[in-house]
Amino acid sequence: MQIYVSGVHTDVGKTHFSAAFCANFSYDYFKLIQAGKPTDSEFIAKFSPKTKIFKEGVFLQTPAAPHIGKIKEKAVYKALELVLPKSENLIIELAGGLFSPMDEKHTMIDFMSKNKRATILVAKYYLGSINHILLSIEALKQKNILILALAMMGKKDILQDEFVQNYTQIPIINLDFFDEESILNADFKEQMQRLLG
Repeated sequence: MQIYVSGVHTDVGKTHFSAAFCANFSYDYFKLIQAGKPTDSEFIAKFSPKTKIFKEGVFLQTPAAPHIGKIKEKAVYKALELVLPKSENLIIELAGGLFSPMDEKHTMIDFMSKNKRATILVAKYYLGSINHILLSIEALKQKNILILALAMMGKKDILQDEFVQNYTQIPIINLDFFDEESILNADFKEQMQRLLG
């Protein structure tokens, strides 16, 4: 199965989630667009050294929204023509949030809509995150993109999870940020196994 790891915002923990998923389920990894260094692929290699990592779809030196890096670096690519690796079990990590620009005309969700795969939507606990979560879920539903689960990163907030679960009826997976010793997480693996069958 190929799965998008999408985010409600930038810096919510998509790469942490991707590393944990790859380490626990032996999935391959692909970053659609990398903007700046250190790269997310380097993070995956550090925390999940057995994971097969494909070269990024696009690499930009500029640590900013990809369309800015594209313009500054005079990079030549068309967002909707990027090709996904031929891997049966693949995590495809997107950049930023769903509406982060990929080039001058297209966003991450545009690419997802053209190249349909299910997604795990990643968020973390902060003031305003419920709003970002619900808006992101509505956008994915409008594009008919299957949401496998909402992954909440950080220390669990039961009241927030209960509200979001009741409002959306989407399964929630909880994963705290980790170090090398805790990446093989039995609780996380059990949550995901129940979800994926």
